[in-house]
Amino acid sequence: MRSILVTGASGYIGPYLCKELAKQKAAKVTGIYNEHSLDIEGIDHVKCDLTNTLRLKEIFRNARPDIVYHLASVTQTKTSLHDDDYVEFFNNNITREIAKLCNEHNSLLIFTSTDLVYSEGKDLKEETSELDPLTIYAKTKLMAENSIKELAGKYIILRTALVYGFSLSAYKSFFDFAYSTFKGGNSLRAFTDQFRKPIYNEDAASILTMIPKVYSQNDIVNLSGDEYLSRYDMCLLMAEAFAFDKKFVIKGLTKEFTEFPLVRQLDLNNEKMKKLALRTGTYNENLHKSLKYMP
Repeated sequence: MRSILVTGASGYIGPYLCKELAKQKAAKVTGIYNEHSLDIEGIDHVKCDLTNTLRLKEIFRNARPDIVYHLASVTQTKTSLHDDDYVEFFNNNITREIAKLCNEHNSLLIFTSTDLVYSEGKDLKEETSELDPLTIYAKTKLMAENSIKELAGKYIILRTALVYGFSLSAYKSFFDFAYSTFKGGNSLRAFTDQFRKPIYNEDAASILTMIPKVYSQNDIVNLSGDEYLSRYDMCLLMAEAFAFDKKFVIKGLTKEFTEFPLVRQLDLNNEKMKKLALRTGTYNENLHKSLKYMP
């Protein structure tokens, strides 16, 4: 039986990935968490602070993974809690260590990067579009991509668009925040001038499980949905799907946000993804699928 290792198992996509892997029953799956363990049947959960490289090496020796999903990172919304040196250490240096361990164990490394590494624009393609990360999060994700290309023997890097859907863990996303705001009868300002191609977390998890089956060469692949939506559009559709009053959705502009720099247009070209037969549902379809996870 194959062995699979998942970092960030208690993050945002991680729990959905672990649930999907457990359902398939095709491998022994070890999920690494740091603070918040999740009880998912069929998954061996292992506590590890990834900055402890000796413990990380021990886990690799014990698991001897055929596939490693490296999802753990200091996310964009958490970077304000740490200094830039720590964010770089966690997002890049730890990734370098994982890439080396994957090379040592002949593991396929599947890494979730971000669409935020791109410069603003339309029809953004993996090989030819300009890269211009604006935040420490995006900069360190790009550093991690380069570390993987340098050190990992086998890899797929997924430049992931904005992910939506309910969280199954302590991690809370913009989607969770918007839902709780509307449910509480409160209004929310949502950008009308920032557009991305969001991907549903359950779709992302399903695609992650398919990647090893279609892997043929080291590559970078954009991972996104097909619809080019603003945060305002997303919130209006959410209100409609969950029967909230649309008056709670207030138009806002990116210039009103000052916490960190925002990219307004990230129109990922996902043709490479589709050529690998990796597809997603529509935003509206997935909103209705997500009803089963409503808190």
